[in-house]
Amino acid sequence: MHNWQENEIKELLSIRGSEAIRRQITGTVKDSVVYNRVSKLLAERGVYRTHMQVISKLKALRKQYTKYHQQKIRFGGDRVDWPFYEQCHLAFGSSPPMLNTMKRPRSPTPPPPPAPPPPAISGKHQEVVVSLWDEVDDRDINKHLGPVDVDDEEEQYSPPEPLHPIRTTYTVPEKKTRKTTVMEQVSTLVSATVSQLKEMDASMQAQEDARLQRLMEHEKEMQNSLMNQLVAMHERISQENHQRHLELVDRILSSLPSPSSSSGP
Repeated sequence: MHNWQENEIKELLSIRGSEAIRRQITGTVKDSVVYNRVSKLLAERGVYRTHMQVISKLKALRKQYTKYHQQKIRFGGDRVDWPFYEQCHLAFGSSPPMLNTMKRPRSPTPPPPPAPPPPAISGKHQEVVVSLWDEVDDRDINKHLGPVDVDDEEEQYSPPEPLHPIRTTYTVPEKKTRKTTVMEQVSTLVSATVSQLKEMDASMQAQEDARLQRLMEHEKEMQNSLMNQLVAMHERISQENHQRHLELVDRILSSLPSPSSSSGP
C-alpha cells in the first residue's frame, strides 16, 4: 500500500494521543488489541490501515520524536522544525497514570527490647560471695571435679560437621512457549483483520454493483422515453404530410375544368 500521507499521520496521532487510548497502552502484548481498535477508528475517518501498519508507523514516529526531543533539550529552543512534534509530544511525551504495581516495602521490624539489667548486688552481698570463694580450697575443687587433662579435652572436641547445602531444582520456563503464545495471538489478530477487510471489500463491491444496476436501469428508461418521443414525432409528421398531400390534391382537382363544361353542344 502507498506511503502514509500527512493527513493520515495527523489522524493517527490524534487517535493515539487521546486520553482513552493512552490509558489503555500498557507496553505489553495486550496493546495489540488497542492498536486493532486504532485501526478501526482510522477506518471510520477514511484511513484504511491494518493494525500491523499502525504499530510500525507509531514505532517510527516515536523514534523520530525521541531524536527531536533530545535535540531540543540539548540545544534549547522553543520550536522544533517537524510538523508532528506537538502531536507526538502529546502521545509519547507523558505517560497516563498507571496502576501502582510495585510491592509496598515492608515496614522494618522493630528491634527487640533491651534485656533487663542484672539485679544490683549490694556491697554486703559482694563481701559474702568473695569470702565464700576464699574459703574454698583448690584441693576441694580438684576433689569434686578431678584434675583437668588438656589432652583429653582436645580429644573430646570435634569440629562441627560441614553443613550440606540443600539443593532445590527450579525449572526456568522456556521462552519458546511464550513466543509461541505471542505468535498465536498475532496470527489470530491478523486473521481477524483479513476477515474484516474481506467483509469490507464484499460490502463495497455489493454497493458498487447496486449503483451500476441503478445506472443501467436509468439509462434504459431514458432510451425508452426517447424512442417513444421519436415514434410520436414521426407519427405526427406523417399525419401532417398526409394532410398536406390531400389539400394539394384538392387544389389541383379544383383548378382543372369539369368534364361537363369541356364538352359543348
